[in-house]
Amino acid sequence: MDIRVFFITNRDYKPANQSLFGSHFNPDGVGAIRFGHAQFGTGSGKLQPGPVNVYPEVRGETPDEGFQRAGSASFFEDLRQQMQNGCADTVVFIHGFNVSFRDALMAAALFSSQLIVGGKPINVVLFSWPSDGKAYPWMSYYSDREDARSSGAAVARTFLKLLDFLLSLKDDERCGRSLHLLAHSMGAYVLRQGLQALIAKDPRQLLRVFNEIILAAPDEDDDAFETEAKLRLLPKLGMRVTVYHNESDRALFISDHTKANPDRLGAEGPRMLDLLPKKVVTVDCGKVAKAADALSHHTFFINCPPVSADIKATIQGMDTSAIGNRQVIRPELAYRIRG
Repeated sequence: MDIRVFFITNRDYKPANQSLFGSHFNPDGVGAIRFGHAQFGTGSGKLQPGPVNVYPEVRGETPDEGFQRAGSASFFEDLRQQMQNGCADTVVFIHGFNVSFRDALMAAALFSSQLIVGGKPINVVLFSWPSDGKAYPWMSYYSDREDARSSGAAVARTFLKLLDFLLSLKDDERCGRSLHLLAHSMGAYVLRQGLQALIAKDPRQLLRVFNEIILAAPDEDDDAFETEAKLRLLPKLGMRVTVYHNESDRALFISDHTKANPDRLGAEGPRMLDLLPKKVVTVDCGKVAKAADALSHHTFFINCPPVSADIKATIQGMDTSAIGNRQVIRPELAYRIRG
């Protein structure tokens, strides 16, 4: 079964370039976004990248006319039909640091192929921000951090467009499936900036759109849920927030000890469990993370069967205390995936 990955990006569009989207912002502004989808073949047992379609944006003849046809309308309708016809939920995926557009698409496709729910791959919508995708950690980390901060406007704009689309649907147009959100690594910092942009624009728009919100190896401060200036209000957007962390995460060790960042949420989890907002749960992946990534222990949300099984149970809405292969650290608050 082939996989279609939908995407939203505030990267610069380069139709003549093989990468298609570059490592800079959309020239129309940091909040300007384009929509599309990419196909991946699975017939050979290995994901094979296929065609990438970017929805056209048709401008009016004058600046005051804006867009006569916006790509977002076609994007949301195609996604709705795929969710309805495929009877599958959708995960919005925000990638992390040092990831090119093509690599982000591949990660999204891998996540979809490894998360089979109801016998079908889950739908994935990739939000791709202009991470450098370069192997210069001392320089590109700081560049990506600034780009992540600036991408908050695009995340907020995407959320508001989604909200407008959902509110416009008639009862017989609703697909009956659920939306979820997963942010990996520095993608959690992008999410924080989007949340803060929403709050600044209109806090009444913090509506429960997602069922499950997942932070995987989040490159965020360990006190992020203690203050409204960071992630404390994130649970308003979903029914449950699950933080998957790993104290041996070497990528976050670099972020913590060489970039002058505070202790990372994705390493040892929240600073104080007692200060977590209602609906936030933590899962320690330290015993299994290295199976996916022996070098950095950072990408365990894919290629790690125990974590994939846990995420699958979470997305299916299983009760926190009923998810198998978990050791209880603090009932209803903190768990550890057994080795």
